Amino acid sequence: MSNEGYKMKEGNGTLFRENKCTVHRKGSWLLNGRKRYGGILESTNDKGEKKYELFECVGLIYTNSQEEKKSERSPDIGGAVTIDNIKYKFGGWARESDQGVPYTSIGFDEKEEEKKEDVPF
Repeated sequence: MSNEGYKMKEGNGTLFRENKCTVHRKGSWLLNGRKRYGGILESTNDKGEKKYELFECVGLIYTNSQEEKKSERSPDIGGAVTIDNIKYKFGGWARESDQGVPYTSIGFDEKEEEKKEDVPF
């Protein structure tokens, strides 16, 4: 899928299928006083060379069946995630590009109780 003409917006993005990706390790570690969970992924770059990525889990997400969706616009996958100590509602919608490539359109909404509002007192 070409990203030509695509302008990324705050709180939105796209995810594509990673072919030939292997999860080598998953586990937890303590860093800056906080327990974290993640792992190591192996895939290949455009030249076919192996590359490794360290990832950190930011939350659990769940699929929504057609019966569970509240409306046609409800996400296909979603859940609560925490990024940079801010809690968000995550949503993902299955899409297909004009070229027929499947992808997931994603969005993050800051949870209401986490939004900081100016209090006059």
